[in-house]
Amino acid sequence: MAEKKKTIDWPSIRTDWEKSDWSIRRIAEWYQVSDGAIRKKAKTEGWPDRPQAAHQPVRTSTEHRREPVMMAGIDATDPSQIVGKGQNLIFRLLDELDATTTHFGALAELIESHENDPRRKAAMLKAIELPGRANVIKALATAFKTWSEAKAPDGKKAQRQAAAQEAATGGSKFAPPVAPKLAVDNTRR
Repeated sequence: MAEKKKTIDWPSIRTDWEKSDWSIRRIAEWYQVSDGAIRKKAKTEGWPDRPQAAHQPVRTSTEHRREPVMMAGIDATDPSQIVGKGQNLIFRLLDELDATTTHFGALAELIESHENDPRRKAAMLKAIELPGRANVIKALATAFKTWSEAKAPDGKKAQRQAAAQEAATGGSKFAPPVAPKLAVDNTRR
């Protein structure tokens, strides 16, 4: 059975169109209708121009600048802060792994003596065993490498390759010559 079509509250949309400082896309999102449908309705019914349309361009060159999104105490829109936070986390995890490795015997004794549930005891012992720690250090090394590569500037070789590519494709006098085009195909007999 087909669903009933949702009724659209056009009077409210028109009120927001005329008096609100919301963008058309924001109004469309609010009323769950496409912005194209609102524009079409406004054109067919002759709605007045939007008040802010005469004063503000639709898109500005600074539109890509957003308010910072704060997550875990850092600006999540700043890559350098994300990399720094990731490296700090890796170092803390390495310290934790070092403590586990250093005190492996004491931890194993504590688990053996104080844990009564056999399944839980086995899981805890497995967590501090060498293969588990080796996997953790491997994952941390990979993460650290990824963070470091994201933060590092291009090396000299990569900079030279980029400069050569730009010179070759930039239409400069250093660009490789283009192969001539034959007017007659001489390969056929």
